[in-house]
Order: sequence, then structure tokens, then C-alpha cells
Amino acid sequence: MSKQIIVIQLMILVWLFASNIFGASPDQNAYLNTLIKEALQKNLPQDRYWHLLLHYKKTTFGKIESQEDAPAFFNSPYGKSDPQAELIATLESFFKTSETIGSNQSHPQCDFAARYKWLKSQLSFDPAKLPEQRCEQLETWLKDLNPERITLVFSTYFMNNPASMFGHTLLRIDRKRIGADQKLLNYGVNYAANADTTNALMYMLKGVFGGFKGTFSVFPYYYKVQQYSNLESRDLWEYELNFTEDQINSLLLHLWELGGNYFNYYYFQENCSYHLLSLLEVANPDLHLTDQFLFQVIPGDTVKALIPYDTLIAKRVYRPSLLSQMNNKRLQMTEQEKEVFYRLAKDPSQIDKEDYRNLSVSSKALVLDAYLDYAQYQNMKKTRTAESIDKETRKILLERSKLDYRRTDPPELVPFSTPPELGHGSAQVRFGEGANKKETFEEISIRPAYHDLLAKDVGFGKDSQILFLETTVRYYNESDKTKLERFKLLDIVSLTPYDPLFKKISWRLSLGVDTPKDLHCGYCNTYEGKYGLGITYRPNPFSSILLYSFIDVELELSRHLDQDYRFGGGPTVGTLIDITEAWRAQISGSYLNFPLGDRSDYYAVSVNQRYALNQNLELRAEFNLTSGWREGVVMVSYYF
Repeated sequence: MSKQIIVIQLMILVWLFASNIFGASPDQNAYLNTLIKEALQKNLPQDRYWHLLLHYKKTTFGKIESQEDAPAFFNSPYGKSDPQAELIATLESFFKTSETIGSNQSHPQCDFAARYKWLKSQLSFDPAKLPEQRCEQLETWLKDLNPERITLVFSTYFMNNPASMFGHTLLRIDRKRIGADQKLLNYGVNYAANADTTNALMYMLKGVFGGFKGTFSVFPYYYKVQQYSNLESRDLWEYELNFTEDQINSLLLHLWELGGNYFNYYYFQENCSYHLLSLLEVANPDLHLTDQFLFQVIPGDTVKALIPYDTLIAKRVYRPSLLSQMNNKRLQMTEQEKEVFYRLAKDPSQIDKEDYRNLSVSSKALVLDAYLDYAQYQNMKKTRTAESIDKETRKILLERSKLDYRRTDPPELVPFSTPPELGHGSAQVRFGEGANKKETFEEISIRPAYHDLLAKDVGFGKDSQILFLETTVRYYNESDKTKLERFKLLDIVSLTPYDPLFKKISWRLSLGVDTPKDLHCGYCNTYEGKYGLGITYRPNPFSSILLYSFIDVELELSRHLDQDYRFGGGPTVGTLIDITEAWRAQISGSYLNFPLGDRSDYYAVSVNQRYALNQNLELRAEFNLTSGWREGVVMVSYYF
């Protein structure tokens, strides 16, 4: 008799003993024995679907372990790392009676409804030997959801919230018998960290190292639309998925059994998007979505993961934010209409003035419609609800109703964002050849995330940069040295163009290691932290030219500096120019003065260019001049 058979029989005996404890009859014990044998013969513990239901993945060292971290999610004390022990314990739990689980507790068949459904389909449970339990709470929940289809929703980038800088994804459960104009009455499914801090730095650290518990939640969809589309002015891209009724049922049953449990939340790995993909795999195990990600899981990349499955996406819909709707109306305005609109935004009583009264009916309607978008946004920012309407807005609404005008040929809606699947990969590797005034060099640069100002911003937040862990190493040929050129722990830039209605500032933050070119220490490094505030100007939302300026403060630490540090700041001015769709140039100049520590100053001028050959391949050229130090580099960049 083989060792494997002996082990299986011993395990069966153990579980049969446990079954007696839970009050199962001898016939049920015998039937449990039969089910366990059949499950092991069919190798169900190693079946892909069982691993999907339990979220088993191989660890770095090749072992199997569940990514679920709540003990209540497992029936076996060894279930987190032993698929077979968990399957046997799960089968055994299905035989429990109301007397053994308590009158106030739900039955395991209900708690683990997706597992019960799948094991029943694989083992053809005999209801006479394994009675099926009534799950009233689950039935009521499914009836309330009344699902017809599942839609993946991508919310665009929001630079003022660390949790939303990379965008966000959620699912929408589209209900039956709901018209196309009533999507807000559907339910949303969200996975997020239960944050216990509002400190941005602590949030980042705990998010990166799994310091939060991540949980699923189901809520009325309009809550998220109000938060994302209205309060935060984030466009939504919706992807309606082709799932059958049975697949939707499997997804929801698994969502039910995840309720009350948690995963340790990792900002770059097990985040909002990753675990939503795992739900889609439970709906359709032919989808291999989570397997595509090794290190970072960026929300935009998870949308890209759906694209190779030709029949998965039935339809893509753009839902503009309130401000995008208003900006679309501004694009249609003449200069005269804009002037009236801006005065109206500052003082609604302008509708009694001659400039407004002299407009045509169609112009009045356009101006008032744009104002109502603006007023709704402002009201929501103040009260976090659209229900509160001030007296001035009521007066505008009354004026608009009197016009009795509806445009018969409305212009096509211009998207103020682009779908994330059109963007380049979030990781980048770059190879370069360069020379300075002393010698030639080669360099290699790699970063796991995410996007810089010079790159094509299709699929990304416009006029923004987020770099994480970017590392650049150079080999200097004449010196025969390999040196760290720079390391960007974090580098964020948010360029917010000036707007007559919203006078928002631009800002940037950088932390890392650099090689200052004004120091004569042989390519030495300094630890560097920089923060700047500034203003940005773009003639119109789709102009090819953007101008920006900053006032920066900077701290550098190094043993190569007098007193081991220098602290100061200064101005920076620059421009981004889209010469063609594929060709972008960036020109910038700055002056920094350090009155504290190592007293010094320097100026820097840079001219950078990028030419995109395709979505993920580009050529770059840089020229940098720093207080007499000159260098140039040509590079090939590949995104993946």
C-alpha cells in the first residue's frame, strides 16, 4: 500500500472523527467518506477553480499560500497553505446541523456559497444524504441586487489624494429592468484599504508594506459617482462585460463569502484593482488576469489585462465629470459668451444686466447650462450633496426654464480624458549613450512606475508625473567607473493650468538621491528632498503649449558638502511643447541658492525631447547645462 493512500485514509479517519463531534449520522459519515474519496480521485484540491475560490498563489519560494488573511475565511486551521486540508474541512462543514452551529449563526453552506455551488457541481451532492440548507439572507441579498450584467468602471487620476493618484477601478452591478438613464440606481462593488490615518506619509508607508486591512463593500453606485465624478472631477470609463447569468451568480456568491473577511492591503500589489480581477476570474476561470502581474498592479494596467479577451468587453462608455461637462460647454462658447459666463459665475445677478440680456436665446441657454454645472459642483464641494440649492441658483434655474430652448443638434462630446488601455506600460527600462565635457558614458535606467511629463499622456492624467523607485546607473568610459546617477524614491509633479474659475496651484515633490553637477567631487551623490509650488498656463485645454513656473525649496545631505548639508531654494520656469502627436519637447531653466550649510548657488538649463515610435517604444534626447557643466544623452525607452 503506497504512502499516499495511507495518508489519505488517515486524513479521512480524522475527519470522520470530527464529523461525529459535529453530530453527523453514521450514514452521513459514510457519505462524507465517499465525497472525500471522489474529490481526491478527481484531484479537486489542485483544481484551478478551487485555487481561485481560496485565492491560492505560489509564493516567492514556490509554496502555495492564500492571499486571504482572515482566519474566518478558512474551515481548516491549515487552510491558508493546504488546499487539500481546506477542501476536506469544507466538505465536512457542509454536514453540520443547526444544533452544532447555533441558532444565531448561518450555515457553512451559506457562508461559503460559491464553494458549495462548485463542489456540488463537481461531486453531484445527494440531497437525501447531504440536505441543502436554506440561505434566507443570501437569497434576500441576491434579490435586492437583481443582477443582469457586470460593468468594470475606471475612475481617472486625482493628484490631490495619495490613494487616487493612479486612478481607481470598481465594479458596477447593473440591475434588471433599469433603463439606460437610470444607471445610478445600480450597486457598486469596491475593494479598498480601511485606512486608520489621514497623514499622507503614513498612508503611503502603511499602504506599501501591507499595514491596512483591505475589504470589499457593496453600496449604491451613485455614492461613488458623487465622490469621483462630481466632488473630485474625475471622468469615468465604463466597460460592460460579457458574463452569462450563471457566471454573474458565481461572482456574487464569492463576493458574499468574502464579506466580513479581509486581505492585507498592498498599495502596489494586492490593491483595489488586483482583487477585483480575482472576482472576474471566479466568474469565468478561462480568464487569466491576476497571473499577468508580478510586482506592481496599476489600475490602468488592469483594464489593459481585459483587452486580449476579444469577447469579454461588450461596450465602453465615457461618463464625463461635472467639470468636464461644463468645460465642453465652454469650448462651444464665443469670447463674448465666455465673458458673460465668468461674470455670472462670480455674481449670478448678472442675468439682470444688459450684456446677458443682449445674448441670443441659444447663447443664453449655453451660458446658463454651463453655470448650472458650475453651481452644482460648488454646492457639492460645500455640502457634499447636490440637494442643497441656494437662492441664486434657483433664480438661474427659473431663468433657464423660461427660455424653453433645447438644442436639436448638440455637438459631439469631447472627452477630457482618454481610456487607460491606450496608454503606455507602467514600467520602463531605458538605455542611453552620452557624453559630458570630460568623457563618454553609457547609462541604464529602470522604474516600476509610472509616468513622466515628457511621455505621451494618452491613457494617463494630463500634465502630471508620478515616478516611483526610478534608478539610473552610468558607466564612465575614461574613468572606468560605474556610478549611481540618480534614484527617485518618489517624484510627483502636478501641473494645473490657470483657470478663471478655479485658481488652483501647481505643485511638485521629489525624494531620492542625485548627482549634483556643480560639485567637484567625482560624480558624488547627495540625498535630496525638494518641494515646490507654482502656476501653470495653457491657452486652452487642448493647446499644444504649456508654460509653468515654480518656487522650490530644497535640502541636500552629503559628506561632500560643508557641514554635510545645504538648504535653499529658487525659481524654475519651463514649457512643454507638442510639436507633433509623437514629438514632445521640454525646455526648463532654474536657479538655486543655498544660504544655509554649504553656501553655494547654481543655475541649470535643460532641453529634452521625446519621439514615440509606438505605444511602448520611444526615442529621447537630453541636453543639460549646469553652471558650466555640459552633457548630452540619447536614449531608447521601452515600456512594459
